[in-house]
Parts: sequence; C-alpha cells; structure tokens
Amino acid sequence: MKTSKENPFKYKIRIVLIANIIVISTGLLSCNNDDGINSNSCENWSENFLSQSKAYSNASAIYSNDPSVTNCNNLKTEGLNYVNALEGVINCVPTVNLSEYNQDIKELKAEINSTNCAN
Repeated sequence: MKTSKENPFKYKIRIVLIANIIVISTGLLSCNNDDGINSNSCENWSENFLSQSKAYSNASAIYSNDPSVTNCNNLKTEGLNYVNALEGVINCVPTVNLSEYNQDIKELKAEINSTNCAN
C-alpha cells in the first residue's frame, strides 16, 4: 500500500484549521437578512458540519490503527463527505474570509483525492 500513516494527521490538522475558520467567522459575522443571505441556511449549519467532521475523524482513527485498502477508501469517502459539508456552509462564511476558506477546501479536496489506496 502506498499510503502513509502521516496522511490522517495532515487531514486532522486541516480539519481543525477549517473548523476554526468557520467558528470564528460565524461568531464574528453571523448571517442575517441584511447580508442578503438566507439566515435559515446559516442557523443550523453546525449540525451537518459537526456530524461529518466526527465521521471523518472516526474514519481517520480507524485507518491509523488499520491502514487497509478498505479503511483508506472509507477515509477518502468520509473526507469528501466532510468537504461537501464545508461547501454546504459557504454562504455563511464572511466575504473577507471566503478566499482563504475556498482555498483550504480546494487543498483538502486535492489531498484527499490524491491519496492512493491501492496496494
């Protein structure tokens, strides 16, 4: 298998960084109707986001303990689900943070997709 046990730790660091950006951004500038954003879409963003984050973290822990092809593929799947959850709250990210947020998502997605799970 060509994957490394270091990869899940890179993912975890990236998860923490992106999560911090979201939390800080939504704390500083919450969505409201004055922003031209549908506030209903920003009220419960954390529910799906945190659920996907936990699933991704669990998959990373499982892969770290047993770096099999199946667990690697599961890690990639959960990672991409996490990316989708991050993209799902993009309308809640303040414009000032949007470029960095999009870049972090792009890099995370590329890192996940470049992970080789084959033997």
